[in-house]
Parts: sequence; C-alpha cells; structure tokens
Amino acid sequence: MRHVFFVIVFLLLSSHALANVASVQASGFLQGFNDVFGECRGHFYDGQAPMLTGTRGQNLNRELDALCFEGFAVLHSGVSRTPLWSAERLTRERIQNARTLARTDSFRSESRLPHGRRAELSDYNRSGFDRGHLSPNGDMANANTQYESFSLANIAPQNGKHNRNVWRHIETITRNLTTKYGDVYVVTGVVFATNKVERIGGRVLVPSHFFKAVYLPSLNQAAVYYSPNDESPSYEVISLSELTRRTGMNVFPALPIPVQDYAYDLPRPKEKGEIAPAGIDMDKIDLTTGSGWLLLGLEIFKYFISSINQA
Repeated sequence: MRHVFFVIVFLLLSSHALANVASVQASGFLQGFNDVFGECRGHFYDGQAPMLTGTRGQNLNRELDALCFEGFAVLHSGVSRTPLWSAERLTRERIQNARTLARTDSFRSESRLPHGRRAELSDYNRSGFDRGHLSPNGDMANANTQYESFSLANIAPQNGKHNRNVWRHIETITRNLTTKYGDVYVVTGVVFATNKVERIGGRVLVPSHFFKAVYLPSLNQAAVYYSPNDESPSYEVISLSELTRRTGMNVFPALPIPVQDYAYDLPRPKEKGEIAPAGIDMDKIDLTTGSGWLLLGLEIFKYFISSINQA
C-alpha cells in the first residue's frame, strides 16, 4: 500500500512539473536580466528588470549591455547603438530636488561600452536629429545623476519637434504624477517598428517610436504613452500588454496580468494646460496644486506682455 502511495505522489509531482515546462515552452522566448542588474534593482518595480519575450523580444536579444547608474538603469543595444529602455523610480522628493537644479549639458559617449557597440558624439553631428534622453535630465535630483543622464547610453536620435513638444510635455506630466502620488516607476524605451530603419553617422539606428510606461503603486494602475518619432503631436495611451505585443518588451514583469491588460487613463498632453506657449518652462510648474495654476497664469501673462513688446 505504501508503494502505491509513493507512486501516486510521484505521478502527481511529475505531472505538475511537466505542466510547468509546457507552460514555459508555450510562452515562447523569454529572457530576463535580474542577474545583471544586481547593483541597481531599486530602479525596477519589485526589483524585477524588464524582460524580452516572444519573437520580437528574441530579435532584440543581441549585443546587449546592462548599465547601472545612480539615477536609472539602462539596457543598451550594440546593434542599434542606443538604449532599448531606461528605468527609473521617481519620488516626490526627487522631483522637488530636480526642479531646483539648473541644467548643465555634458553629452559624451559611454566609456563602459565597447567602441564598436556605442554611439559617438560625431554620429549626431549634422544628423538633423536631437540627442533625445530616455531618462530625462528633468528627473535628475543632483549634479551627479544629471551628469549621468547625458551619457549617450541614455540617448537615442529623436525628431527635434517631437522632443521639444509632445514628448517634453509627456515627461512633465510624469513628474506631475509623481508630485501628486508620491512614488512612480517609469520605463522609457525606443521601438524600431518599420521595415526600413534610418541611420545617423552610418551606425546609429533611428527609432520609429518612443514609449514611456508608467506604474502608480498607490493606485495599482499602469499605462504607456506610445508616440511616433516624427513632427506630429500624435501619441496613444496603451496597456502594458499591448506594449509587449508590439515590442517584445515586458517592462513591469512583476505586475499581475489584470494590471498589465488595463490601460489607466493617463493625463493627455493637450489637456489641462500641459501644452504651454514656447518660452514657458513647464518643468518648473506643478499643475497638481492651486499655486501651480496661478504660476502658470502669471507665466502666460508675462509671455503675452513680452510678445507685445517684441512685436
């Protein structure tokens, strides 16, 4: 009787193990990076780095380098010579400190990357593209993290109008969400979704799209801004699951499927005054407070007066 019992237990355990193997095989390609980001897993929700999955993820899984910075973490591609994504944990204190820090540009190549797998400043010269931050300078709370953010490992070729208009306001909205909710996880990345990919410097690939995935722990809600890298103000708000389907990147793998499947209604860049006249620094204005709205009104009035004086 005892032998029969052990046989039954063995069969049950074996069937459970086989079921787990089948589940992994059915999901297709899956590549995690937790082991190579051991020094900076605090930038990721629940300490879990974004994963590559499916056929699209498998296509990206070449010549990758994991880079830890004080203010963010980057998965860099030696094929595109750009980051694939850059991850940050934003806090209210960090954003408050960032708003007091004057910008100091220090663009440079990333010395930790092999020469053949990194972008150089010369690649961007007369390219017609901006050096677009993934983790933006405006998120950086001290001089060191600001300096880090100008590494070309955190930079991708970005259409100038896109960088200075809709994308800039999406970055501002993300900071305003942090001020309001106190703790936000962000993964910003690039997508190469077209058959013919443009290059600058003959080496650096130009993304077809940029995305910014946002998770708000206090609400247990997430969504993604997904925007073409062109002159248009176009963007979508999509779910994490839709981002994974389009890109092969699961940027918050620790989140349960229902959270990944639902796209939280993120603020629209064209709503509630986020789009301001040129010359008004929205990075310094917090639209989640009454005083922020008063400051915006004052800045618009000052801009209007200066425009009349210059006319």
